[in-house]
Amino acid sequence: MNALVYRGLLLFFKNKQAVIGSFVGALIMIILYVFLLGDSLVDSLSVLSHPKLVVDTWMLAGVIGIASASSTLGSVSLMIRDKERNVYTDFMISPISKGRIMLGYFFSTFLISLLITLVVIVIAEIYIVVFSKGEILTLSQFGLLFIVSLLTVFCSSAFMFFIASFFRRIDTFSTMTSVIGPLIGFLTGCYVPIGSLPDNVQKVVEYFPLTSGIVLIRRILTDNVFTSADKPAVATIKEELGIVMNSQNDIALPIMILLISSCLFLVGALWNVKRVEVKR
Repeated sequence: MNALVYRGLLLFFKNKQAVIGSFVGALIMIILYVFLLGDSLVDSLSVLSHPKLVVDTWMLAGVIGIASASSTLGSVSLMIRDKERNVYTDFMISPISKGRIMLGYFFSTFLISLLITLVVIVIAEIYIVVFSKGEILTLSQFGLLFIVSLLTVFCSSAFMFFIASFFRRIDTFSTMTSVIGPLIGFLTGCYVPIGSLPDNVQKVVEYFPLTSGIVLIRRILTDNVFTSADKPAVATIKEELGIVMNSQNDIALPIMILLISSCLFLVGALWNVKRVEVKR
């Protein structure tokens, strides 16, 4: 299994297009806010002491969340390519158990996405401190951000792995990912503030597993941006921007959602692969 994980990492980082493609979703979000939505959102938060800092940290939290999801799309495609080239079949008839082979693909996807997400976190924090004049996160906040990002990446990897388990051709998978990528951006409230969505859509967003991770990332990054003068408007604005969901400030429920959904997606993917192999 370790050899499969190493192979996945090596092949992914050798493919420059795949590495660059992992940052496309995050880049789209930055462009969206720099050229289209940023100024109007800052104006709508004029009641705050530092509206631009709030928007910057909120946007960059979304960039981290999008990177954790979009980076899995490129890395999980290795499994589809192996299926198309019959490399996957060679692995499946080897003495190694099918479960270990699939976990090898999964953990290579997870590690690739985690590395890319950590790079984005560092870049986002540098931007907040240097350009937005915000405060650097404390050591405990960094630790919590790492744990939440790790769980979010794990959930993203399991979700994409589950989706990929239904495909055998890279062209059909690529077509699907061109839809899934932007859809995740909307379903997690990254491209558009959650509060501006219709009530029915907000319910869908609320129960989408990856939203829980991105909400926690927003909460950590924006923890230092609100001042005491902002208190009267803070609760409403946090709900509007998806920093808090359903007035819940605890982290236990979102973490439980991430863990349970990750396990369900991963088990579902392993079951689906075994089901397909049995049919063949």
